[in-house]
Amino acid sequence: MRYLKGKKLLIIIICYIFLTINFIIKYTKIYTNFINPLFWCCILIYLVIDCQKKHVRLNKNKKYLKYMIIISCVHTVIYLYLGVLLGFSKNMYDYKFISTIIPIIGIEVTRSVIATRNKNNRLVLTFITILFVLVEIKYNQLVGLYINREAFFQFICESIIPLIAYNILCTYLTLQSSFLLPLTYRISNKLIILVSPILVNIDWFVIATTGVLSPILVYYIFKYRFTKEKYNINKKSQSKYSKIINIVTIIVSINIICFMLGVFKYKPITILSNSMAPDIERGDVVIFKKLDEKALEDIPLNTVIIYKIGNQNIAHRIVDKVEKEDKIFYKTKGDQNNLIDGNLVGIEQISGMYVFHVKYIGFPAIWLYEYFNNKDAKVEIK
Repeated sequence: MRYLKGKKLLIIIICYIFLTINFIIKYTKIYTNFINPLFWCCILIYLVIDCQKKHVRLNKNKKYLKYMIIISCVHTVIYLYLGVLLGFSKNMYDYKFISTIIPIIGIEVTRSVIATRNKNNRLVLTFITILFVLVEIKYNQLVGLYINREAFFQFICESIIPLIAYNILCTYLTLQSSFLLPLTYRISNKLIILVSPILVNIDWFVIATTGVLSPILVYYIFKYRFTKEKYNINKKSQSKYSKIINIVTIIVSINIICFMLGVFKYKPITILSNSMAPDIERGDVVIFKKLDEKALEDIPLNTVIIYKIGNQNIAHRIVDKVEKEDKIFYKTKGDQNNLIDGNLVGIEQISGMYVFHVKYIGFPAIWLYEYFNNKDAKVEIK
């Protein structure tokens, strides 16, 4: 940190993190709605005065802003389309527009000032990226979930890991262009939560996956644009190999995101028990096909289905079909089990029908699940 510029600003932010952690935990609403936006307002005022004194102009390059606006619009359209496919649920977040947007503006302007003054110092750039991750962690939730290891792990996956990915991307965009790119990207992602009374009904695993893949996809799109500009590459002179690599990367990323979200007819789950052995064993990843309402009523006997009991996904074989009160139910059984399952499975519980499985690749997910759940897994769960 010998050649660090903007030390005062960093020291203020570091002190702010340490001084407010305890306050956040005890007085979450006061911190979120008053203290945090007030702090970033003060930081913005400080930066305006400081830049005027030092005759420094904040980079406001709008050259690539149109691409980010297009990406944001596409993101919103895809999100709403997923809602049509997967369903919506009530928006339970209690975010205020001003208390959410002002900190984002303060963070991105501050990032821009410090990053551009230290653009050749990789150590400082890494440090400020980590620092802004620490600034945005919801410590009240982190502490509250620490006792429940499974919930704690889910919070790490769906909140902190995507937060790291977002901050790495924002630092990169700031250095290559201006604070307007990451600011537009982040505000557009928050607007749906802020203004919409309903949200797409997706689970934590999908949120975690898309929270990492989305910044990666945006990174590759802008890396292509920045590289093209830097080396003055036009469509005729650009190598076909480079074009193919960029196109393939974007297509693969989009398809992985769609696959994990369940946009396609097929979706994966990891098997945690041997109840379907020897055909399907612990550690296998099953790909299942989603069925429409008519197909759900006519599933053949001996078909392996994936259905839900609570939040758990179970893969068992249909052994019988029964009708109760004009409704169709299925009796199921694990191939390794001696007895038929005690509960009947209604068609509204069924997620899909087994298609094929891949051996052993689900073991990392099993080890993590069992460690954080702190108990032996006895069902097949995603």
